[in-house]
Amino acid sequence: MNKQTKLIIEIVLGVALLLLLSASALAQEQPPASEAGQISAPLRASAYPEVIYDRSLVPDWDRGYVIHHEFEVNHSPGTPMVVMYDATGKRVREGRIWPQGSGSVTIRRTAATRDGAILASGGAVMQDGSIQHFLVRTDLNGNTAQTLQTGPFLAEQICEAPDGTVWSLGKEVSSDGNRAPDTNVLRQYSFEKGLLHGFLPEDSVSAVVRSQRPWFNPFESFVRCGKDKVSVYLNFTDEYAEVNTSSFELKRWKLDEATVQQGKASGLAITDDGRVYASFSTHGMSGPDPLGLTGLYQLKAQPGMPIALLLPVGGTISIRGMERGQLPSPGTFVRLWGADGNQLVINRNDTWDVFWVNVIHPTGTD
Repeated sequence: MNKQTKLIIEIVLGVALLLLLSASALAQEQPPASEAGQISAPLRASAYPEVIYDRSLVPDWDRGYVIHHEFEVNHSPGTPMVVMYDATGKRVREGRIWPQGSGSVTIRRTAATRDGAILASGGAVMQDGSIQHFLVRTDLNGNTAQTLQTGPFLAEQICEAPDGTVWSLGKEVSSDGNRAPDTNVLRQYSFEKGLLHGFLPEDSVSAVVRSQRPWFNPFESFVRCGKDKVSVYLNFTDEYAEVNTSSFELKRWKLDEATVQQGKASGLAITDDGRVYASFSTHGMSGPDPLGLTGLYQLKAQPGMPIALLLPVGGTISIRGMERGQLPSPGTFVRLWGADGNQLVINRNDTWDVFWVNVIHPTGTD
């Protein structure tokens, strides 16, 4: 073998090795399609410039509505504290949240009712000086129509079930602001009958998180109401739970955190056909980190199995590292807002617009 032939062989082998390494890197950057399917191109988009113009400002999303609430204390019953926008970005409703007997009101969380009215949770200083936590449902004119006082229980995450009851993830706080005796953090309320059911004792969802002893905060967890189940993501313990709304049986799974590189959920959704999706990133609700993983996953929880799988949805996974020397390309998936029927509503990195997409599933998967 002469030197020229040997040189050609070395070059060919070098190119082959480079192609192999490139293919391996690409596979790590975007995992192959799994049974979770592939994200579609955007079906449509809407802009909400009044409330979505910074990734640190995250309004609520529910049933095709963007819902924004004021954080300041309100002292007037006629002052709108909540604004609702429809799926086209049009401002359609203002909510005046005012439980009877209030002296001042603050809003904690908002959601949409089945008919498009506003559901809100929060706290009020009553005219007699007492502090009450509440759930409020407005009418379609935005006026407070129903109020339920929840005592020391502060509802942090809320959704309305098909039967009109309200499911909430929150916690009880004693009158002096300290932790109350162990109570259930997931609750079902009726405006007519009050508290109906309670699940998940606080001690069972507490963990050592930036602290010296176990505690629980529902802020970066999620609760979503589906047709026949309520889905819960528990941030502190990295768990997923479901309640069957017919039998009221609770099931609970640990999440396969290795799949998302120990990331936290930034969104949770249930589609009309019962599929559950979550977006994950290194810092959860704080947004995608310049370093680390961001992506959309279908959550598969099987009865009798201790761990729920997180199946990556093709076209949504990005892994960022300084050694790559580049930013994610325009159009990269950032966050899941929620579900609108069987469509998912997401954010991308190159615009503040909100996009509706489908997940295209392989034949024979659920």
